[in-house]
Amino acid sequence: MSPDGLSIWWSNRVIVLALLVSALTLSACGFRPIHKVTLAADGPIALVALAVPDTQNGQLLATALRGRWQARADAAFDVSVVLEETARNTQLDARGVAARIELDYVLRVTLRMRATPDESAASVGQSKSFVLRHSESMARSDSGAADLTQQRNLARLAMQNLAERLILRLSQEVKR
Repeated sequence: MSPDGLSIWWSNRVIVLALLVSALTLSACGFRPIHKVTLAADGPIALVALAVPDTQNGQLLATALRGRWQARADAAFDVSVVLEETARNTQLDARGVAARIELDYVLRVTLRMRATPDESAASVGQSKSFVLRHSESMARSDSGAADLTQQRNLARLAMQNLAERLILRLSQEVKR
């Protein structure tokens, strides 16, 4: 075996040994990677109602939330969502033509306390508001149709992301 072949052989063994030691160390300390937060063990969140805007993105949000919450008259909360979307041109070229579009999505969420049989009617009307934001960026193409398709796909992904974050936040708020 030549000296170059021997050094490659040893370097490959060192890399494999380092990876093996790293994997054993991480597994011994109890580390488990988290790829997605799911609330499947808790089941759907019980709400009196969940109101989303009657817009295209509101429908995308409602679709992403489907099966994640359950309408129940005896639930303690109802939720209303206001959805805002802004698009702005960025990265202008020498001719002043925008090369990118920045998309910002904002959910303004109001969580309202409902009266339950063991509470007084005075507790009705207490509310808590919070804001969730998501931003995307896309390159502008020469085709308006391609831009519109890309913008719709980004909106769908943004609504899925916001739905995940909304459910996580609601699950924290409802349990308090």
